[in-house]
Amino acid sequence: MVIRKLSLFILITVMSVFVGSVQAQEATTTMVEPTAQSASNLNSLETFVDATIDTQMKALDIPAVTVSIVKGGKIVYAKGYGTADMKKQTPVIAGKTLFRPGSTSKLFTWTAVMQMVEEGKLDLNADVNIYLKTFQIPATYDEPITLTHILAHTSGFEEGGLGYLIINDPEKITSLKESLSKHIPKRINKPGAYSSYSNYATALAGLIVENVSGIPFNDYIKQRIFDPLGMSHSSFAEPLPANLIENMATGYKRKLGVYKKQPFEIIANFAPAGSLSSTSVDMAKFMMAHLNDGRLGEGQILRPETARLMHSRLFEPDARLSGMAHGFYEQFINGHRLIGHGGDTTLFHTNFMLDKAEDLGIFVSYMGAKGGKARGEFVQAFYDKYYPEELKHITPPADFADRAKQYVGTYNFWRHNVSSVEKALGIVGGLTVTATADNTLLFTGLGEPRQFVEIGENLFRQVDGKHKIAFGKDAAGDIQDLYLDGLIFMTSSRAPGAESKLLTQLLPLLSLVLFLTVWTGWIYRRKEFKTMTSDERMAIKLSLGMSGFNLMFVIFMVCVVTIYQDALFIEIPTAFILTMILPNIAALLTFGVVWVAIKSWREGYWRTGRRIHYTLVAISAVFMTWFYFYWNFLGVQLP
Repeated sequence: MVIRKLSLFILITVMSVFVGSVQAQEATTTMVEPTAQSASNLNSLETFVDATIDTQMKALDIPAVTVSIVKGGKIVYAKGYGTADMKKQTPVIAGKTLFRPGSTSKLFTWTAVMQMVEEGKLDLNADVNIYLKTFQIPATYDEPITLTHILAHTSGFEEGGLGYLIINDPEKITSLKESLSKHIPKRINKPGAYSSYSNYATALAGLIVENVSGIPFNDYIKQRIFDPLGMSHSSFAEPLPANLIENMATGYKRKLGVYKKQPFEIIANFAPAGSLSSTSVDMAKFMMAHLNDGRLGEGQILRPETARLMHSRLFEPDARLSGMAHGFYEQFINGHRLIGHGGDTTLFHTNFMLDKAEDLGIFVSYMGAKGGKARGEFVQAFYDKYYPEELKHITPPADFADRAKQYVGTYNFWRHNVSSVEKALGIVGGLTVTATADNTLLFTGLGEPRQFVEIGENLFRQVDGKHKIAFGKDAAGDIQDLYLDGLIFMTSSRAPGAESKLLTQLLPLLSLVLFLTVWTGWIYRRKEFKTMTSDERMAIKLSLGMSGFNLMFVIFMVCVVTIYQDALFIEIPTAFILTMILPNIAALLTFGVVWVAIKSWREGYWRTGRRIHYTLVAISAVFMTWFYFYWNFLGVQLP
């Protein structure tokens, strides 16, 4: 849910922040023993899970994990690993210790929506504005946003969250209607055009449930889902109720080489999108209910026909890849169709996947910075162990070089911001596709670089893996869009020219180098300053000022981002706001530098070499002013 790596502005400066890793703590466990039935189907389950989790904890510096696996209507495995509270040395207990599933919470929100659909209280195809009481979504397009669009992540909203998505002060909790009214994102696509993940849209669905049912959202989920399923160790409430708070796993981050306790992350202002706290055993009950078409024992949360509808495919940009179900997203692993939802906060990382054909469900949640990597690896490792599929070698078509050029380029995710300084997250770039001499496509920008081989029209499979990508065409028949199998809610399209690497990386770097030469030149020739004319002195002062404010902006922003990191999603600090003033001053001084550059040629200041240098500095200043304008740095455009 939360954007996991805040690399905001770092590529502007061509600098990186590195985090070291150290050994994870040893696991302390409790478990539910596998049943006899599971032992015959999932042989050596405990040995496999123990080995996998232990390896991940040590390799990825993960201090705590909780797991549950269900099959055949039973919990066949539930176990906790590591330490829930390092000060008290409390072990993680599967049926007791609460973790933060992040965006996996959305499955409860969408289940609530489907409950109200089957009761005839909500229409999936109606304009959501008819269910909103205190504000309306602007009619940017003729097509209204519907709950169908929200379930498929095709509402067309921009991304947002900097400075307000997460809070750590309970005093700043507001009602859903207040927070959603205050932070309405701009609509940047027609509804249904692209699947682009939206926390806001899901929170909006939760507000609709609250409005139509007349029950506060958190209470609705407890009454209509938790209580019928016996999920007594789960809550959307923040802060947690007194009877649960003692069992909440503490979040930790490494600072100066040691774990430091972090505040409880509060997502209450957008609760339906990610504020759940739960145990792996409780999540197992939710999995079993969905696998059993809405029923667990005597508790029923959906009618069978509604559950089957919810699990069916709703949106597919390419039928050969995974798609979106009604809130669940699809993944295909070793030939099996899985539906589920991952989730991330800044501290916890979760995976929740259901295999309806096998009557199997997997829930795993990690506390640790690299849990996002671990959560996907666990499910893949499980299927490689118990449902292996041979990787077939594919020979690249000999004539692919003739077609390769049409795919080459940079593709940016539609999940981005356009209306505030948060747009600058896009500076880090998107996905890059290049052609290789081996008749394959090299794909970079999402983890390790990978090569893909053509297996169909505009369809490719990883050379040494099973991941797939596909390309879509625009109205003119040219390649425009890129779809990622398993991440269909993260559609990308060709980057506009203004967002090319030339304009976002190379030219900004060259401009900063030129600004630096202004200061080094001044240091070298400062003794000549007193002998210059007043016009020459003014020219140098303007160039020093403009260059200095540009350089200070880069340096200060790197410092702010490095110091605050994920905290920028909680609150925008004063240091960030003050730093945002610097490019505005630099832009104002640019007018003077350009005027002097023109005057230097007209009146013959200096020798030709110095006039050329000054002119290049002026051109760089103009470019950087455009750069700041494009990426919303000018005017202190805060969310």
